[in-house]
Amino acid sequence: MATIRVLSVAAVAAFLLAPVLISGIAAAQTAQRVLPDDATLLALNEQAERDVTPDTIRARLVAQASSEQAAAAQASVNAAMARALARVRSVGLDVETGGYSTWQEAPARPQALPAGAKPPAPVWRAQQSMILTAKEDAKLLDVVGILQGEGLALQELGYMISREQQRAVQDDLVAEALQRLTARAQRAAAALGMDFAGWARIGVHGGGVSRPMLMRAAEAKGVAAGVPPVTAAGEQTVSMTVDGEAILKRR
Repeated sequence: MATIRVLSVAAVAAFLLAPVLISGIAAAQTAQRVLPDDATLLALNEQAERDVTPDTIRARLVAQASSEQAAAAQASVNAAMARALARVRSVGLDVETGGYSTWQEAPARPQALPAGAKPPAPVWRAQQSMILTAKEDAKLLDVVGILQGEGLALQELGYMISREQQRAVQDDLVAEALQRLTARAQRAAAALGMDFAGWARIGVHGGGVSRPMLMRAAEAKGVAAGVPPVTAAGEQTVSMTVDGEAILKRR
């Protein structure tokens, strides 16, 4: 006789979908049961997925400058970023700055120089990125178009599922997958001439989100200065997987 812990589907769902994290399995939602000799365990899994329209648009822009002096290149980038941040904040968009880098490039030396001519001087380049996110497409795209007209380059543009939207969809998918897993266990038991008696174990695994590639900078170069880029959200797939060990008893 083997001793196992049996969880009801309702108890599992309540535990997994709770808004707070609980360490361990609540003892009140489990019961001690002995697996009789006429019972067996059947391992099953089920996946639920849903195509959803992302609720957030995201853009990455970069300010760039070059000069024979590092200080001049950086000053130009700093001024451009200050203006851009002020404009973005004035319309209430979420914004964060990205990495800042400065480096020196040595131009190719000509094969032959005229007498007395100096070789091309090394060039300092500086850049810093900024990331904008919003729920309203039009507001963000308008600002992106303005910033492009002011000299910032668009590196990425696309849609994403926010954490809040992802959690809400995943909660629904867990409940759906648990219901389907139970139905599958009941059908399997009937096909074997047995009865479904509950669960010995349940596991939930996040299947993640299938995200499309964002539009890269090379695809954004054709946007005219001051003219907002055009986008379409499309759909992304959210999935969740549950698995468990069903207790089947002979009739």
